[in-house]
Amino acid sequence: MSPFMEKTLLLFGFICCIQVTTALMCYDCNSEFDPRCGDPFQPYSIGQVNCSKQEPLEHLKDKYKPTLCRKTVQKIYGKTRIVRGCGYIPDERTDLLCIRRSGTHDVAAIYCSCTKDLCNGANSPSAQWMMLPVVLSAGVALMLNSRHTIRFQSS
Repeated sequence: MSPFMEKTLLLFGFICCIQVTTALMCYDCNSEFDPRCGDPFQPYSIGQVNCSKQEPLEHLKDKYKPTLCRKTVQKIYGKTRIVRGCGYIPDERTDLLCIRRSGTHDVAAIYCSCTKDLCNGANSPSAQWMMLPVVLSAGVALMLNSRHTIRFQSS
């Protein structure tokens, strides 16, 4: 088999492995019960949940479905807890900014929302997409490099 054909089949195999889905997968954990859920985040064996298959919350049942992932950092009386899971109500800051809320004496929370699979494991909403240009560039370089190795034999 020619090197061009090998590289083409390899690229085709890689493209076939890309999962196209409408389901939203999010990390689901609470640092109160699992310290790996805190920061720095250790997602290697943390539970993942398909938000599209989650039972709707009773008070949001008829209005909203889970459409985003959320990371909440709660600081209450000096104790920090991080909760990751599905979110229901998007706003104009989803995928862009985290929201900080302060309450009464020594109570604060930071909410980050994002709409990509497993994005609530990152510190910033767009961190997981930083590798996309590298992967695409490598694929293009592979294809361009294979053009120079094609040899035609005439009979």
